[in-house]
Amino acid sequence: MHWSVFIIAVLLASALDAGLGGLFEVGSLRAEILPSIVVFVALSAPKKIVVRAAMLVGLVADLFAPVILGDGTPLVVPGPRVLAFALGAAAVIPLRGLLYRQNPLSNSAAVAIFSAFTALAWIVMSILRSVVTGGDVPWWPATGTSELVVQFLGALGDAVLALPVFWVLTRTKPIWGFETKTRLTPGVAREGL
Repeated sequence: MHWSVFIIAVLLASALDAGLGGLFEVGSLRAEILPSIVVFVALSAPKKIVVRAAMLVGLVADLFAPVILGDGTPLVVPGPRVLAFALGAAAVIPLRGLLYRQNPLSNSAAVAIFSAFTALAWIVMSILRSVVTGGDVPWWPATGTSELVVQFLGALGDAVLALPVFWVLTRTKPIWGFETKTRLTPGVAREGL
């Protein structure tokens, strides 16, 4: 994988999420492009670099999207999305052999799974941070259950937004430099009988 193409795509997706995020927002639900980038890499890149790439995207998400506390102050905490994106990528890696990658709905399903695991990990880490620091959770005064519903609906929004994003990403796949390995197994069909 060409890391320069990956970094440019992550920064571009992060800028689009920050600048045009209102276009992808319905009420309090907001769909993002970054999960599609991570899932695209998770489905195409070698397994040994997928989690590192997801952690890098999580760091970018933490730095460019601060948590807004209940009193309206932004809080930049590098770490929660780094771990959450790593967990989400680890959940998508086993799906590589199960998904038909040319089907846009399977890619969207992978994005929904990634976003759901990421949301769940972020909620757990936010609760742990509030317990350790004695502060409020970012969704205060709402309940954790309502935040869980909002995050899972956001995961569905990410899956819907993944349809056009994956269409663009598959058109640019040759410049990403993913390794392709074809395993040939000997057999009657290969011998040309």
